[in-house]
Amino acid sequence: MKKLMMLALLGSIATGCVPLHPTDCLKKNALEPCSYNRSGKVTDTDIYGQQAAGIKNALDSALADRHAWKGKTCNMHLDFNYDGKLQNIIIKGGDKAYCDALEVAAKKADFPPFTDQKVYDVMSSARWNMQGY
Repeated sequence: MKKLMMLALLGSIATGCVPLHPTDCLKKNALEPCSYNRSGKVTDTDIYGQQAAGIKNALDSALADRHAWKGKTCNMHLDFNYDGKLQNIIIKGGDKAYCDALEVAAKKADFPPFTDQKVYDVMSSARWNMQGY
């Protein structure tokens, strides 16, 4: 019994110092909250970047005269269903004409469906800082 108690104590000491965290969680100690490296930039090669690139490409494809907006910016909030259907769009600010054109484009764009629940949880309701090129 004494050996069993000593083994349990040593086991808890050894594992108590190891930060326990879920997959992809970035933290240095067990008491720290998880942070994730999920920027969602269209240049990222992870599943978040792929979804962001798909959304941006869908917007650009539906945008009338998309090369006329070079240097223009628009901040907007987009809400999506899991199947990629646009639920809501709110223009937050930016070049009015570009934002108006993006709003029209968003309403007719064919957005890619989400294929991963984690990506959907992070990106289904997000702010987008669009820049014309």
